[in-house]
Amino acid sequence: MIVQWCLKGLALRDDAEADAIISGQEGLLANWWRSVGEVTPAEIRQKLTDRNADRHVNHFSDVDPVTKAPFSAHSPFISLTAGTVERDSFTHTNHVHRALQVALWFGTDFGRRPTAYVYTCWTLVGPRRAVEVESVAEEVRDLNTYRRYSEYQTEGEILAKVIVPDNQVLKYERWDRDVATGRFMRNGSKTNPRFTPPTKLSNVRELI
Repeated sequence: MIVQWCLKGLALRDDAEADAIISGQEGLLANWWRSVGEVTPAEIRQKLTDRNADRHVNHFSDVDPVTKAPFSAHSPFISLTAGTVERDSFTHTNHVHRALQVALWFGTDFGRRPTAYVYTCWTLVGPRRAVEVESVAEEVRDLNTYRRYSEYQTEGEILAKVIVPDNQVLKYERWDRDVATGRFMRNGSKTNPRFTPPTKLSNVRELI
């Protein structure tokens, strides 16, 4: 397993709503969990499928024929970003797509809002595809594992499942866009007092 730092950009109403994600101790929840209010282990097993993972990554806004709502409203997955590198073979150049840039894009509702809230968290990533395993995230940005073409690959997506627990969320930051320059400035942050650092998973054992 790999411990992967990630960012999550959210378009929220205000600082109070942003703070509630930490103070409420719920963590980052999938839209499915938030929409139904309560989920069971059996339901989670049914939701974590390759088909649903593909729908989340490539057909997020498509209307579900059963629920008559966009798949996004009932997705069991959570999109995080760790950034990625895009290779342009024509110009012999590698283009870096940084995680913060992607998080700000999503956190401003694709540029429609002046403020973004960016959460820093960590998750476990498996070395191979394992959609059915709830405790590890999918590194869909990795072309060696996820080889099907996706126009969203440059988002550097890490696909968490159902929930990123509260104690894996380090902090959130508020970023505001300057109207004159278009640049983002960080205007405050809050650290989670219940955060558990990933060093707890270190493979170094102490002497008995």
